[in-house]
Amino acid sequence: MEDPKKRLREIRKEIDKIDEELVYLIAKRIEYGKEIAHLKRVLGYPVEDEKREMEIREKIFNLCKKYNLDFQVVWSIIKILIEYSKRVQREELKK
Repeated sequence: MEDPKKRLREIRKEIDKIDEELVYLIAKRIEYGKEIAHLKRVLGYPVEDEKREMEIREKIFNLCKKYNLDFQVVWSIIKILIEYSKRVQREELKK
């Protein structure tokens, strides 16, 4: 049997890698949000897009079912990312 302390360290290292990937992906998502802001300006679209947010919500709901995750928890995280993205878009549009 593997040493539990060693296994704990290994798992924590893997979680650290996942955390780094998550932060990288959040940064990438925000960069795309900046680009979207410029495209919305050209197209005359508002920052808020309820239809798109509903599409995202449905997609996340289905992914949560697929991966057996608590939708409310995951959706609360995604909503934070959406609000962050909208804030960044508004800031970009002020430039």
